Amino acid sequence: MTTNRKHTRTARRLRLWWLLGNRHTRRQLGTIEDWKTRGVFWVGALTVGLVIQSFAWLSEESYGLTEAIFAYNPYLFLIITPLGLAAIVWVMNKGGKASRGSGIPQVLLAHKQNYHWLRAPFLSLRVAILKVLLTCAGLLVGATVGREGPSVHVGAAIMYKFGCWAKLKQRQVESSLIVAGGAAGVSAAFNAPLAGIVFAIEELQQSMEARTSGTFIMAIILSGVVVLAFAGHYSYFGVPEVSAMPFAYYPYIIGVSVACGLLGGLFGVLLVQGNRAMAPIVQKWPLRVALVIGLLLAVMAILSGGLTMGSGYVEAKALLAGEDEATWLTAVGKMMATLLTYFSGIPGGIFSPSLAAGAELGSAMGTFFPQVPPVSLILVGMASYFAGVVQRPITAFVIVLELTGNNHDILPVLMVSALTATAVSKLIMPEPVYHVLAKDLLRGWEHLLRDKEEQSAVRTDEPQAIK
Repeated sequence: MTTNRKHTRTARRLRLWWLLGNRHTRRQLGTIEDWKTRGVFWVGALTVGLVIQSFAWLSEESYGLTEAIFAYNPYLFLIITPLGLAAIVWVMNKGGKASRGSGIPQVLLAHKQNYHWLRAPFLSLRVAILKVLLTCAGLLVGATVGREGPSVHVGAAIMYKFGCWAKLKQRQVESSLIVAGGAAGVSAAFNAPLAGIVFAIEELQQSMEARTSGTFIMAIILSGVVVLAFAGHYSYFGVPEVSAMPFAYYPYIIGVSVACGLLGGLFGVLLVQGNRAMAPIVQKWPLRVALVIGLLLAVMAILSGGLTMGSGYVEAKALLAGEDEATWLTAVGKMMATLLTYFSGIPGGIFSPSLAAGAELGSAMGTFFPQVPPVSLILVGMASYFAGVVQRPITAFVIVLELTGNNHDILPVLMVSALTATAVSKLIMPEPVYHVLAKDLLRGWEHLLRDKEEQSAVRTDEPQAIK
């Protein structure tokens, strides 16, 4: 009996040890649902990288064709731009109004649990496809748009759809998928993984879940790996030659940052207020507004020699390489062209145009401070104006740093510039522009929530009526 009791006690101990060890192992390795979630993040990120890289190639080809037509006969755009914008608006209104604008306000709304009812219309594959094609069409007809905001929208839509197809059980993972998709879109668009991570934390931080943060960062890295595989290691704006700035130059740097921050904040106010004023007119006569704005953009392009068209990538790169010189008219023209294009309602972002306008401003201000290296002022202008527009200082200086070759000698200057510009911009525009645009966008889609609540009320009343 004693021997049997000992065997029984030993067996129980072994069984308990095995159960505890197995539980510890499962906690370390994760459950099947955890691995399913990781698979969705990783496969989705690779897909985002492929799609955004294709988007980049298509947009470059589109703008290359635009440059060729402009070189042949710039006056053709008096016809191409108005009719092209009208056609884009018509297709957008027929195919999916959720593809309108930059796409970042849509992602800001969709990732919040309070607005989960907006995910289906905002993050559908049809909207993502329209976003890519119509943004490229905007570049083709001479509009002033960037592809980085649309890349955020497209990346979020792809990741969200992968989550829907996988039928993940954890509802909070949907928000993390949307954030990861948007950040992967920035990473792939700029070939800047760090910028993608910082953008997600600074702009979309409310959806950062602790248990998915590692998978989220891996998704951003994987999308960047795809871009490296197809496009190689490159810096978006090249690798300009810059050196560390002595403290004697910092008063000039702060002066430029203050000016650019004020202009960035003013741009944000004009964008929001102008969009609100134009909204009822655009809703009533969308094609007429597109025709008028298209004609204005064409005239501005002809007067500037084509410098106000496109994302501004080519012009900013030329400035940093010392192959061109900026003027105040070009800088202001780029800002005005970006505003007009946004008012028309076509898909397209303000990331690249803002960086290009900042480069133009920094270069133009170089005439006031001849002792400061011109390239350094251009970089300061890019970081400070962009920070003034979006009011995200860390994102601003990290993006400019990564897009120009990661030269850490200029990092302290960029940090001071972005922080100064953001503080000054808030005096004019108290709330970040994307958040204000998101709130304005919500007003046009609240009917979906009302319809959903009415349908729920009808379903609730039906059993009572039967009784």
